[in-house]
Amino acid sequence: MEIINIGILAHVDAGKTTVTEHLLYKSGSIKKLGRVDDGDTQTDSMELERSRGITIKASTIAYEWKGVKVNIIDTPGHMDFIAEVERSLRVLDGAVLVISAREGIQSQTRIILETLIQMKIPTVIFINKLDRMDADSQKVIDELKREMSVKLVPIHKAIDEGTKNVKIENTISDNYVDEDVYEILSDLDNSILNKYINEEAITFDEVCQSICKYSKEGSLYPVFMGVALSSLGIEELLDGINRCLPTTNNCGEGEVSGVVYKIGRSNDNQKLAYVRMYSGTIKLRDTFKVMEGETIDKITKIQVFHNGKLCETNKLMGGDMGIISGLNHFRIGDIVGSPNEKIKNPSLTRPTLRVKVNVHEKEDKNKLFNGLLELAEEDPLLECDIDPIENEVYISIFGEIQMEIIKDLLSSKYGIDLNFSEVMTIYKETIIQKERASANMFGRTNPFYAAVDFEVEPLKRGEGLKYVSQVSSGYLSKSFQNAVEEAVFQTCRQGIYGWEITDILITFKDAIYDSVMSTPSDFRNLTPMVLMEAIYKAKAKLLEPIYEFHIKVPKEAGSRVVVDLQNMRATFSETGSSDNQFYIKGYVPIETSKNYSIKLASFTEGKGIFYTKFYGYIDLPEDVIKSKSKYGLDPLNKRKYLLQKSSAIKN
Repeated sequence: MEIINIGILAHVDAGKTTVTEHLLYKSGSIKKLGRVDDGDTQTDSMELERSRGITIKASTIAYEWKGVKVNIIDTPGHMDFIAEVERSLRVLDGAVLVISAREGIQSQTRIILETLIQMKIPTVIFINKLDRMDADSQKVIDELKREMSVKLVPIHKAIDEGTKNVKIENTISDNYVDEDVYEILSDLDNSILNKYINEEAITFDEVCQSICKYSKEGSLYPVFMGVALSSLGIEELLDGINRCLPTTNNCGEGEVSGVVYKIGRSNDNQKLAYVRMYSGTIKLRDTFKVMEGETIDKITKIQVFHNGKLCETNKLMGGDMGIISGLNHFRIGDIVGSPNEKIKNPSLTRPTLRVKVNVHEKEDKNKLFNGLLELAEEDPLLECDIDPIENEVYISIFGEIQMEIIKDLLSSKYGIDLNFSEVMTIYKETIIQKERASANMFGRTNPFYAAVDFEVEPLKRGEGLKYVSQVSSGYLSKSFQNAVEEAVFQTCRQGIYGWEITDILITFKDAIYDSVMSTPSDFRNLTPMVLMEAIYKAKAKLLEPIYEFHIKVPKEAGSRVVVDLQNMRATFSETGSSDNQFYIKGYVPIETSKNYSIKLASFTEGKGIFYTKFYGYIDLPEDVIKSKSKYGLDPLNKRKYLLQKSSAIKN
């Protein structure tokens, strides 16, 4: 059987989960329709999802339609859960992008579509809610063409849009094809172009074949329309998914290759690995280990998605998705078996906010640590910092909605009474110049049986932290080398100003050890002190996170917006006007632009729109200092550091 693995993606309240529910119902996979408002849909299974009416975790379910199995990943629509969406994209054959005909293109829509284009994921578009007052599907299509620069081919057009009597008509049939369709296909298909220019007859089948071919390649975006809540357009969308998105054969040939795209927990708290298979066959009692890992895991249970249900089976074959029990050491992104060229590696958006977690009862601290570790396993970007001295906990988040969800999860699952404080923007540090530092064995400030030499140099923005060892493993054993590398990455979590160090190349130049007395701990303890000395000499520079923005307002509000943006230290890349609208594109610090969308909506009476997307980190102006308190030992304070380490060694 052929299989398509798709994602249903959308902005908040576009009707994404309702579309999924009606695809399942229309295909015969479920007998009763659920509603988001009633909290009984198939894919929003968490109690929090049902109570809040939003998707929080990407969930997988399947249906069959005309001999094709379709695995669906229903993804969150809120910006706070963008990382959950990005993790799902890596395992998709295609996508359905749902857009509300009333709300139109939202910030989340732009980010999702740009990512789909970048990752070359074939996509069909479904314009939903045609029955809503002020629905305007043509405006959505025009905006997509103008601002997203994508080639669209409308499969439907709406009749009596914005009313309960709305209908859809095909733009392509045996008897009629819109002229626009010929022009769009002529840009892609030479055979259509030649016939169109020479005014030769182009058959209905030729048009359909061309649309399907270029849609599957990701060059063309078919646009379907409807009202998911009343199933209008759903059957046409089912056919469109089958015809316009690429399929894979469900065969178990070749070497085993799959990837873990999600981690979950069973009702009895057993770890579940959600796996997309690319080739080969996984069977019960097969054993695997994480690449470059040592521990071997044995598969104890396999479940596959089938017609709205989970079914236990004895194998999972290439092309399919399933849930595997027993892969206890595997994390999201880990390869099961051998690597495969089809496995995509999207660049994930990083959290830009940091918040302190406070528990009301001291005895809840251990439960908090365990709960956060479990949540971090399901969401690797939920980074936790624990101050071992003050015993304080900080986590990295995307926004307030995510913060509320984490609080609710920890409260309902672990019974922890907690709150958050000290919400702050996450800054980073880098260095300005190349420097070097070393420590000799038995030197005045070195009580360890080790000597190390480090060189640090700045990298370009966005290159991250790179570590290179020039010390031969034939000279310094693997256990000593590993201790140094671990200490390097741990040390760089807190720089001169307390922030993570990035865009830096750290080179381990030389080392000396005592064959009798030296241990990995000597190198692990010495490394932070020498490395931080090199970083201090290289002069630290602060970096701030910025958004790429696109703002649209009525022309009369343009001058005020320009002043506001200048006060926020924004830089402009493009300005202009069209249709009585003034627009600006550029970059703005996240710290200065918080809540600006609310302010903008207020003084433009809801007519101003502020789209933002995380762009990266840039240099913070030198007159602005943003530091945070450090936790643990500070290697720059050598006297205190050595005193503490010496005391720990004696004990």
